[in-house]
Amino acid sequence: MSSVNLQEVNGKEIFIVFSEPEKPQKKLVIMSHGFRGSSIGPARTFVDFERILLLNGYSVLRFDQPNSGNSEGDYTDSSFNEWVDTTTYFANKYLDDGYQVALLGQSMGASTTVVASAKPEIEGKIKCLLLWVPDPKATFDKPANEVYEEGGQKYRGTFWQEAKDSDFLGCLDQFEGAIHLVYGENDKYISKELRKEVVNAVKAKNQKIMILPNQDHSPWEFDSAQQVYEEELRVLNQCYK
Repeated sequence: MSSVNLQEVNGKEIFIVFSEPEKPQKKLVIMSHGFRGSSIGPARTFVDFERILLLNGYSVLRFDQPNSGNSEGDYTDSSFNEWVDTTTYFANKYLDDGYQVALLGQSMGASTTVVASAKPEIEGKIKCLLLWVPDPKATFDKPANEVYEEGGQKYRGTFWQEAKDSDFLGCLDQFEGAIHLVYGENDKYISKELRKEVVNAVKAKNQKIMILPNQDHSPWEFDSAQQVYEEELRVLNQCYK
């Protein structure tokens, strides 16, 4: 059963899709999309994975970040800090409602989930981080107050400056739950050096890593995506024993 609506979060109307299995078990995965993305995920991967999760007893929350997708606001005003605050709000809301919460994010949504997990409201309360191609954004060196364009969307450099200042790696090191990290072998957006830094940080915590052969940043080939879903379902099932 799914409900689709707008919910006011920090003064903005946010588009959400909340889905429950036939027999809800208070196990929730919150999905955060990437830069210029939306609540369906790249190539509808969020929708596809949601269906698998529902069949296995998990509830799912998908949403459009402020100024993205169907949510209120203009994309030019997008703020990484606001993305973090919005993700934190939803995680805290459902924790208060008695759900056990895991966070899944793709690209900058993955970076968002890592930083959100360190926020005082939810720190130490998240069961698991499922990280699809997170971008540490350690290399932004352009004027933050200027407007740029990518893929038909205009945005301010402040988004990337906020991401750079968020201390992604510090927040990742701080997280004590389970982690599943996925990168494509041929990611065109995130350098090998940055990927290696994140991989090493996750390895140091003895957590799980998948490197998808011949795959880019996103979307992945269909069969590769299925492999990710299968492995992450195993990770979730272990977390929620």
